[in-house]
Amino acid sequence: ASALTTSVATPGAIAAIIAQMRARLDLAMREVPEVATHENALAAVIEAAATAPWPPLQRIHGDLHLGQVLRHASAADSPEQWVLVDFEGEPMRPMRERRVLDVPLRDVAGMLRSFHYVAGTIAAEGGNAASWAREARAAFLDGYGPGRGATDRVLLAAFELDKALYEAVYEARNRPGWLPIPLSAIRSIAGD
Repeated sequence: ASALTTSVATPGAIAAIIAQMRARLDLAMREVPEVATHENALAAVIEAAATAPWPPLQRIHGDLHLGQVLRHASAADSPEQWVLVDFEGEPMRPMRERRVLDVPLRDVAGMLRSFHYVAGTIAAEGGNAASWAREARAAFLDGYGPGRGATDRVLLAAFELDKALYEAVYEARNRPGWLPIPLSAIRSIAGD
């Protein structure tokens, strides 16, 4: 935000993002029948975001997840460092679309979903990383901004839902065995 342009989240910009979320919910309900069983609760998450105050829009990554982060420690006595290795964003989108200002919480939600995917894939192999995922989530949110308020939680829930709906459609189409991972997040966001 300090290096690149920011702008106020206008009612039109908010309406466009909310419309994309509603469209993704509709698509997910058509392609993944279990999603439709939570329609009212999921729609309420999106509607809460529509009426919440929004932060300024800025350039974001757009596809931030653990696959674009490396841990580096130069010496045994030096602190570990985390390095982002990909600033391209979503590679299938044209650059002009990747430059569109958006809500930083979209990237936060992407990383949180990535932590959940780690736990989900380990669980599918008979392991348990649920506590690690909870701790990683808490540490990431703490590092992102201690003291963030209820408004951010409302928006973050909507962006996490949006990402999980995208994942559910993707997994249903490409990797059905992984579908339980985003479905568990969708159930959690719906309050089940």
